[in-house]
Amino acid sequence: MNISEFKLFLAKSAYTPKEILELLAKDENFYVRESVAKNPKTSKKILKILAKDKDYSVRESVAKNPKTSKKIIKILAKDESWHVREHIVKNPKLPKEILEILAKDENYYVRESVAQNSSTSKEILEVLAKDESYSIRAYVAKNLNIPKEIFELLSKDIVPYVRASVAQNSNVSKEILELLAKDKDSWVRESVALNPNASKEILEILAKDEDSYIRASVAGNPNVSKEILEILAKDKDSYVRASVAKNPNAPKEILWMLAKDDFHWIRARVAQNPNISKEILEMLTKDYSNLVRTYAKRTIEDKKWISL
Repeated sequence: MNISEFKLFLAKSAYTPKEILELLAKDENFYVRESVAKNPKTSKKILKILAKDKDYSVRESVAKNPKTSKKIIKILAKDESWHVREHIVKNPKLPKEILEILAKDENYYVRESVAQNSSTSKEILEVLAKDESYSIRAYVAKNLNIPKEIFELLSKDIVPYVRASVAQNSNVSKEILELLAKDKDSWVRESVALNPNASKEILEILAKDEDSYIRASVAGNPNVSKEILEILAKDKDSYVRASVAKNPNAPKEILWMLAKDDFHWIRARVAQNPNISKEILEMLTKDYSNLVRTYAKRTIEDKKWISL
């Protein structure tokens, strides 16, 4: 280990004395200073010095350090580097008033970071829900903190990606999911079909969708009913039937039917289904496809059943 490597080791170590960390905070190698800034044992006094470092990556590390004081956080929130401002958003000590300022930052990545933050208030999210960037509006749509009013606003966004992001949110209401289930864009409808909170009524509508990817998403939804699975197990599209075969809630009678499907990769999916019976596995270990036999034997081993 050379001297540079030894310095880095000390800068990263939680056992390095504060006096040594203070010396390393002035090291000419920015990697060493950066490591000191990341160290959870670094004192507030040293972090204050490193918050003025000439290298933005060092200041960025100070911004992320949970020991950084609110006073330093307020200073870094105005840093000339957007990298620093972006990472200060992730600091748990960041005051609400600073978050409000950063929500209006000129830099896209800073605003994106605010939109993704689970601590961002509903008031700030309301501002970002009207951001000129559709991807930031999409991040707002995915935030679990947003109220009904923002869900309603973004569910009518002109950009499909934003509406799809609303449909993916686990907190979205049944009423909005029903609305998005009729969306003209297939990406949005597919997102509804994938949502584990989609009701059986919504999934029943989407099970008849002309898009096979949407029907396949319905088939894989943990909330789908046995009746819908029975219909989709006979779907003309093999991709849809494969999704049924993979669903852990698929009843044994459906798995029996799919275990005899013409497509070997569907039978292979059946062999991997956690709900499969020993009788079906016994049949699949004798399948003409090597892939199916391999998966069937592997499942038997995983379930610790007697080797057939």
